[in-house]
Amino acid sequence: MKEFLPIDEGTLVEDTEVDCDLFIKSHVNGIPRYVLFCHGGEMFRGDRRRQLIEDNIKKLYIYANSHKTFKDYQEKNLKKILTDKGKSSNEKSTIVYSVAKNLTQDLLNNTKSGAKVERVTDWVDTTVDYILRDEKSFSNLIKVTAHDYQTYTHSVNLSVLGLLFGKYLNLGSNCLRCLGTGMLLHDFGKIQIPKKILNKHGSLTSDEFKVIIKHPEAGVTLLTDENGISEESLQIVAQHHENYDGTGYPSGIGGNDIHLFARVTRIIDTYDALTTNRIYRNSLKPFSALVEMRETMENCLDIELFKEFVCFLGDADPRKRTYENYGNREPDQEANTIYN
Repeated sequence: MKEFLPIDEGTLVEDTEVDCDLFIKSHVNGIPRYVLFCHGGEMFRGDRRRQLIEDNIKKLYIYANSHKTFKDYQEKNLKKILTDKGKSSNEKSTIVYSVAKNLTQDLLNNTKSGAKVERVTDWVDTTVDYILRDEKSFSNLIKVTAHDYQTYTHSVNLSVLGLLFGKYLNLGSNCLRCLGTGMLLHDFGKIQIPKKILNKHGSLTSDEFKVIIKHPEAGVTLLTDENGISEESLQIVAQHHENYDGTGYPSGIGGNDIHLFARVTRIIDTYDALTTNRIYRNSLKPFSALVEMRETMENCLDIELFKEFVCFLGDADPRKRTYENYGNREPDQEANTIYN
């Protein structure tokens, strides 16, 4: 028997070709039946949407094995989805996150096609425009980030949080694009690490750790020849495990020798790891995670930038600041609480 998955009617874009069959769910004598609404390859036009609205149908269904095809459709039409005034900010944010998960899984599972890296930069460009245009994107994107830790969800969480934090710091659109791309690709080098090490329960041996710390340099090597990857994005890939006090890896650089975007990534990388469930421990609440970072990692982080991150998470109405003077504002009450 065929398995079906629900999709929201609002995720379909008028005047686009939907690549998989769409069904309406009905019941006969209490038994669910799925009636074909339109064939894959047909155009989803306005009359189709009006029919759904008139019949008060909010959900359509696709074959379970068409899930990937539908995700690709959403990615292809993401810009249209995000400029559709009929869709809520919450719907748009959910789709932004879902598309990023799909393309990041593709990227990590098969790195032979450079076109997949182009998909990353396309997603970042579209998401930056959305974040800059929609004031509600902050709360909705924060809400939609996943709470389970996998390499691809972690990368998506980082990029989403990084773009929102970058907007808070008043970075320009080009800087945001470099930041978002680098953060989505920051762990790209892990594709060369055996899964038995990546997914190991418990502490790593000394030899296993030596394998793990090779992933920043491996990522840079894999991405250097890709079109559309900026030097700033590559700095994130190379430096996201460098510590402010010079104790990190792979190069042991510190302070402002670490690129600003890599210092941002170091903070958000740690925060997301602490606030999502891992195979070896449960997640912490955001406040507890920030306190732990303050108490155990003070020398590893750019503290002024970390204070700004604390303010960003607790600030419902972000105030303006610039790339150059991001650290010149006094921390707000929540930051004072963490620091006292």
